[in-house]
Amino acid sequence: METSTIKENELKTILMFSVPSIIAMLLQTAITITDGYFTGNYVGENALAAINLGLPVLYFYLGVGLCIGVGGSVICGRLLGAKDKRKASEVFSQTVVTALIICILTSFAVFLLFNPILNVLKADGELSGYFNEYYRIMLFNYPLMIMGTILGMFIRTDGKPQVCMLVSIASCILNVVLDYILVGRLSMGVKGSAIASLIVQVFAVIVQFVYFIKPSVSIKFRHFSFDRDVIKETIINGSSEFIGEMAGAVSMFAFNYVLMKYVGAEGVAAFTILGFAVYGFNMITIGFGQGISPLVSICRGAGEYECAIQIRRITNKILLVLGAVFAAFFIFFGKNYASVFGCSDTVADMVSQGFKIYAVTFLVMGYDVINSMYFTSCGDAKSSALISSLRGIVLLLAFTFIFSALWGMTGIWLAAPATEVLTAAVSVYLIAREKKILKSGDKNGR
Repeated sequence: METSTIKENELKTILMFSVPSIIAMLLQTAITITDGYFTGNYVGENALAAINLGLPVLYFYLGVGLCIGVGGSVICGRLLGAKDKRKASEVFSQTVVTALIICILTSFAVFLLFNPILNVLKADGELSGYFNEYYRIMLFNYPLMIMGTILGMFIRTDGKPQVCMLVSIASCILNVVLDYILVGRLSMGVKGSAIASLIVQVFAVIVQFVYFIKPSVSIKFRHFSFDRDVIKETIINGSSEFIGEMAGAVSMFAFNYVLMKYVGAEGVAAFTILGFAVYGFNMITIGFGQGISPLVSICRGAGEYECAIQIRRITNKILLVLGAVFAAFFIFFGKNYASVFGCSDTVADMVSQGFKIYAVTFLVMGYDVINSMYFTSCGDAKSSALISSLRGIVLLLAFTFIFSALWGMTGIWLAAPATEVLTAAVSVYLIAREKKILKSGDKNGR
């Protein structure tokens, strides 16, 4: 992708790279929702709650994977912008091997922490059984999921986001079929859902791995020596993504803790169902972020700073409109949406009330996510990390514990909107600061 092509029609280029990424991310969401549908309807609300209790484990894997993957792909994008394909391929190979080693070690460590996690959450009996049955299989699944995610990032950096979209379409169809067979027909419960996910991830990784064997690709697997400078820059570049996902793990743990304390399993189930919708919108924002990330890094590598800024502005406007559509839909149809998961009227009412409060999040979330990923693509890890820390740890945790103590379930729903709004104010300051720095002549944006 040449910068001249990007500048000819920025909106078209953004959509060309982002739409396949968004479709891929939404199909991943569809896989999650499909799992939730079959689990809720064929196993029960407690099974949904048990899966939600372990989501911090998923966020930890995503944090590691995105840190290494985003950090490496940003470096690779800049190298491609500078026409250094050999070094770009070495960075790609090093990134994949590093992520694989870390994910395997992570699975072993998490396995040892199962019982402490359940003890802290005071989850026993049926919840404990579902948790162990599901996540003992998912520990094999998550490393594959991270490998697939990272390979997809580099496929997009190579200029072929459509490949990721096609893999996601095939994966989504395969997951629906396997869930229907294993959970719906064979009544294998949460174990069947986990096995279905594992098979899907094996398929996705194999297909994406084959892509890089083709002789026509710009980025290839090649022999490399571990470069400490590349590792350091990769971690720094991806630090905000790691912070963001680790923040998600910590905040989800906190949400589950206060929900179990103030509401019980029904509150966890309601939060899980609402979370599917929020997760879907978050995947759209991340899809846009992943779509524009290689464009921004290539523009920065080529010295086209104003083009990179314009890409960010256009993307933020698109997400504001989409956020308004999401907010309106779930305000009016939240209860209908909740009923799809086979929950009780009490849980459905909780979800409906939650959407009325949570709607503000849809309007602001995209702005915060895109700005964080934009700063990462520019190599400004500090600004990106600040945004991620505020929206994922500092503000969210403070509001979660304070608001839940004051207003119970209503306070839990209020925590995320308040967090996103205050983080957006900080994002405005950071953008104004970048503009001032660029005008002063420091093109590195520091």
